[in-house]
Amino acid sequence: MAELTHEELRLSLGSYVLGSLSPDDRAATDAHLPGCRSCREELASYAALPAMMSRVHLDQVRQPAPPVPSAVFDRALSTVATEHQRKATQLRRWRTATMLTAAACILLALLLGRAALRSWNEPAPDRVPFVAAAGVSASGLASLEPKPWGTAINLQLEGLPQGGGFTAWVTAVDGSRSIAASWSPTPNGHASLSGAADIPKTQLATLDIMQGQTILLTLTGPR
Repeated sequence: MAELTHEELRLSLGSYVLGSLSPDDRAATDAHLPGCRSCREELASYAALPAMMSRVHLDQVRQPAPPVPSAVFDRALSTVATEHQRKATQLRRWRTATMLTAAACILLALLLGRAALRSWNEPAPDRVPFVAAAGVSASGLASLEPKPWGTAINLQLEGLPQGGGFTAWVTAVDGSRSIAASWSPTPNGHASLSGAADIPKTQLATLDIMQGQTILLTLTGPR
């Protein structure tokens, strides 16, 4: 099997988050991520995709798509080009309606055209509950899965307050911090998303969800 180029690996990160890569491609991506910070940052920006895809019903995909005005299409192309040139602002642009629509179409085509494969020999992730801050009614679980490049994080949250956006922060035992995921409020206060941190699971100390201040906290260190 020919070795994947950096560009091919980068373009496969969306499929990696959704679990639709073949075992060989997934292994190649796992081997690539520890040495490529830009790919790790891009992987973290795809955290909201699984939740977005879960809202799309297969019957909607089968229906003919309405015609897209040329102005909207041009704006979408312009946004994609700018997003690739300026990765520092990738997460903010990803939240725009045009980028979400383009990403959904690409991922749906990928999912419908390829069989979803999983590597079942990977260790089962740990699941740890969150503790809510005083006056906060939110709750949830975090699944932590060790990877060669760090830690894959899956969040299942409910009862989140409305208002500003949310950020998931991981803290290592040495005190260093990293953003694992970021997302906007949902109408029902529920969130199901994936994130990533370039900190080994054995070095994680805490994971907290912030909305201006910490609203949910869990201990992620060895138990």
